Amino acid sequence: MSITLTSYGPKTKAKSLGLGVFDGIHKGHQAILSQCDSLLTFNPHPVTILNKAITLERLTTIEEMTHYIPKLFVLEFNQSIATLSAHDFLNKIILEKINPDTIVIGYDYHFGKNKEGTPEIFKQWCNNHNIPISIVEPISNNTQIIKSKAIRTQLKEGNINQALDDLGHPYLMIGTVVKGDNRGKELGFPTANLMFPTEKLIPQHGVYKASITIENKHYKTMLYIGKRPTFNATTPTVEAFILDFKGNLYDQSICLYIEHYLRPEKKFPNKESLIKQIHQDIHDAYGH
Repeated sequence: MSITLTSYGPKTKAKSLGLGVFDGIHKGHQAILSQCDSLLTFNPHPVTILNKAITLERLTTIEEMTHYIPKLFVLEFNQSIATLSAHDFLNKIILEKINPDTIVIGYDYHFGKNKEGTPEIFKQWCNNHNIPISIVEPISNNTQIIKSKAIRTQLKEGNINQALDDLGHPYLMIGTVVKGDNRGKELGFPTANLMFPTEKLIPQHGVYKASITIENKHYKTMLYIGKRPTFNATTPTVEAFILDFKGNLYDQSICLYIEHYLRPEKKFPNKESLIKQIHQDIHDAYGH
């Protein structure tokens, strides 16, 4: 059987290993991460292999995950891995490939064929191998346990600021700057048009307060996601107006952090009305 395990970060032994998919690195994941120096995740997302009819947009790509986690193990999830028994998964991957000193899992962590492995089975296995294990209880917001699935729904069609609160950090999107139609420049707000991996979840259309990191420097940013209805365009676009920045970013990879949802997209009667609203958006976001 082929096991493809890729590691990112320091080439040191995993002292404390957390296990899970960790899509979003939300507050529940952070409760696990706070006890770990390394994580094991899976790529592609297991649900897309177990059910071919499902396509899933990722909150966090593997590249983005490395921004949150000092040492990351990525196990290629395929049919061979999916059919491993729970004990084979523990013995052939956790013990033989990683061999951590301690283990941290969530209350709902299941593993092995047909999810036969439970936290209790994992705990028994750890006891047999003299490996300390910590099982982390769920983290909730005011109404429910925080889950990646709910955050995806909120970002696409619900309360975006609730999703950002559940994440516990700005929503990171690593994208590449591509050429646009220069319409922002004509309006006096030159924008960077951004392209993202096909599996990356793009939040619902609207205007956002954001920031962008360029060469380790943070810049205040206004972000627009939408179809530019004022100009009768039909293709969705992601455009960032980076305050106090001048320079050519074409073909560069940049880190965009969505901090707050301001308003939905809107069709304006003319360019002047749009320009006035952009000034208002900047004021609402930054007070100037």
